[in-house]
Amino acid sequence: MSREGSDKRTYSPGTGYIPVRIHKEITGDLAATSPSVTVRGVGENDWAVPRNASEPLVLTGPLTVPRDLLASTQVYSGGDRWSTLSQAAGQEAAALALHGANLSARSDAEAYNFIGHSRGAMECIMAAWFLYAYGRKDVPVRIFAIDPVPGPGDWYGIITQLPPNVAEYVGITAWDHLDSGFNGLVPRPTAKMAGSFATTNLGKTWSTLADDCQLADPLEAIEPSPAQPTGYRLFASRGRHGTVAGNMTSDGKYDPINVSESAARVPELVYGLARAHLTAWGTEFLVGSEADSAALPLRQESNLDHALFDTMGGGTPRDSYLLGRPYVRRVSSISGLDPSDYYYLEDVVGNPPHQQPYPVTAARAGSGWVHWNFL
Repeated sequence: MSREGSDKRTYSPGTGYIPVRIHKEITGDLAATSPSVTVRGVGENDWAVPRNASEPLVLTGPLTVPRDLLASTQVYSGGDRWSTLSQAAGQEAAALALHGANLSARSDAEAYNFIGHSRGAMECIMAAWFLYAYGRKDVPVRIFAIDPVPGPGDWYGIITQLPPNVAEYVGITAWDHLDSGFNGLVPRPTAKMAGSFATTNLGKTWSTLADDCQLADPLEAIEPSPAQPTGYRLFASRGRHGTVAGNMTSDGKYDPINVSESAARVPELVYGLARAHLTAWGTEFLVGSEADSAALPLRQESNLDHALFDTMGGGTPRDSYLLGRPYVRRVSSISGLDPSDYYYLEDVVGNPPHQQPYPVTAARAGSGWVHWNFL
C-alpha cells in the first residue's frame, strides 16, 4: 500500500488491500494501465505524484457522454482531491465510475472484469451502466464486489439494479460492520439472470437511467420462491468492512498493534474467491496466489475463532433482542433517499449453517428469495 497515512502492517501479507493486490498480480506494476488499471478512491489522491494531486479523469470519450453527466463530473478531474468531507459524501463516485467506464471502452476488450471494495464496488455497477447506456451494449461485464457501500444520500437506480450487460455478479457482505452510514448494497439481478423477459427503458438523465427498470428485489421474500438467478452469487462473511478487503486487525481498524492471525483468515478467503472467479472469467495473472491456505481449513479456523468476530460487532449483546437491532448489519436494494428503506441482514440470508456460528437475534425471521452462501 502506498496511500498517504496507510500502514501496510494492518493488511494481511497474503492479500494486501485486495483490489490493488489483484491489479499488481495482473500487471506487475502499481502504475500500470494495461491489461488492468486502478481508479482512485473518493476523496483520495492515492499514489499520485506529487502526492497533493490526482490524475486527470478520462470523461469525454470514447463513450458518447451526455452533457448532464459531463457537467456533474468534470469538477472532480485532477487537482488535490483529498478531503474527508468528500470521502463521507461520496459525490465524486459518478466521475470515478465514468472514468473507469471510458478506460474500459478505450481498451477495445471483448469483456470487462471489475473488482472493487466499498464505494469502489458500487462504482463498478455505475460504470457498467455507463458502458451500456453510452457505448457498446454487447460487451459483457463481470463484477466482484467486496462489501459495496454507497453511504448516505440518494441511492440512484444505477446503483440498486444491475444493467443488462452484466453477465456475472459476485457480492461479499461483511456481517460484523455495524457503523452508521454503512448499509450494505445488494443490487438486483438482471432480467436474464432471473429468467425474465423484462425490457430496459433507459431514463433521460444519467442519474435516472435505471429508475424505470428496477427488477425483482433479491432481499424480498417471495412465495412461491422463483428459480434462483444464474450468474449471481451473494456471500456473507465474518469481519468488518475493512476485514473483507484485506485488514487483519482484531477490531477491523488500522492500528498495527492489533493485528491478528485469526482476523487474517477472512481476507485470505475473499482473496482466494476473487482470484478463482477472475481466473474463471478469463483474467490472466503473472504470479500465483500468495494466500497459502486452502479455503476449507480457513473457514473451519474462522468459525472456531468466532468470538473474535463477535467482538468486532459489539460482543455478547449480539444475539439478544434490542429495539432497533443495533447489533445487526443493515442492507438494501432499494433506490431513493429514504434512510428507512433497508433490511436487516439476518432477515434476508436465511438460517446460517449450524457449523458456522454467525450471531443472530431472537427477532430474526424469514429470508429473501435469493439464496446466500456463508464464508
